[in-house]
Amino acid sequence: MIKKKLNGIVPMIYCFFNKNNQVDLNIIEEEIKIINHLKLKGIACLGLGTEVNKLTFKEKVNIIELISKNKNKDAYFTITISGESYKDQLKLIEIANKNCADWLILQPPAKKKLNEIECFEFFNKIIKSININTFVGIQNAPEYLKSSLSIKSVLKLYKNYRNFRYIKGEGTSKVLKPIVNAYPKNLKVFNGRAGLEIIESLMIGCEGIMPSVEFSDKLNEIYKLVKIKKLNVAEKKYNHIKHDIKFVMKDIPTFICYGKRIFAYRMGLKNIYDRKPYLKPTEYGLKKSKEISKKLGLY
Repeated sequence: MIKKKLNGIVPMIYCFFNKNNQVDLNIIEEEIKIINHLKLKGIACLGLGTEVNKLTFKEKVNIIELISKNKNKDAYFTITISGESYKDQLKLIEIANKNCADWLILQPPAKKKLNEIECFEFFNKIIKSININTFVGIQNAPEYLKSSLSIKSVLKLYKNYRNFRYIKGEGTSKVLKPIVNAYPKNLKVFNGRAGLEIIESLMIGCEGIMPSVEFSDKLNEIYKLVKIKKLNVAEKKYNHIKHDIKFVMKDIPTFICYGKRIFAYRMGLKNIYDRKPYLKPTEYGLKKSKEISKKLGLY
């Protein structure tokens, strides 16, 4: 049985590094405390926003263990599972299970493009190997990942496995609406994109949003307003941050560069260190990030 229904605002944590290019677990622990304080529905890690492709296996394990130890007990724990091979992903799934992950979000291999049949077989093999009591989703995001599944293939996996119940999408409401409509009621869709079009996403039937952390408190307010049908108030709140989200969400390198800095400034941090490869912030970008963080306020 599903112990915790995945919905609401579930932020994907940022990974922070120190001046010696090591993962800074102390800052990540403070990040977890902020998410706990905001009383969000859940916490997610090891997605694109966590810069997962720059992390060693040991660093991934350390982050998983840190969250498992420090998150709110009633917040569900979602881990994105990535890796170039079947064995790589199973190895990470084993760690996720040991640390009481509530949901796993599977990604296709990052370095090679799979065709439709190969992508289906990859996920089919992974889900078949996962314990039926471990619930899984798939990140189906052709805009950001090299490989993706058609609606037909997603529905085939849904029929084959009763523990596959979520899709993590990355698209406009116009793109996601026919996808949401094509899926059965028990196959839920989450959107990402830092919270862009949150109201439209929820109105077309998305179960929630998996953004980054910097806007999550504001997005949570909007989510609650939409759920009680106070759409005018929700729209005003969204319009207040819409252009700030657009500034961040141009592409993944921009998102990591400036989204992480906005969050760091809201935390009161001054020095942010990047791990290669990374987008070097511009003078304008730094100024804009500080303006946005000041507008949003300290935590």
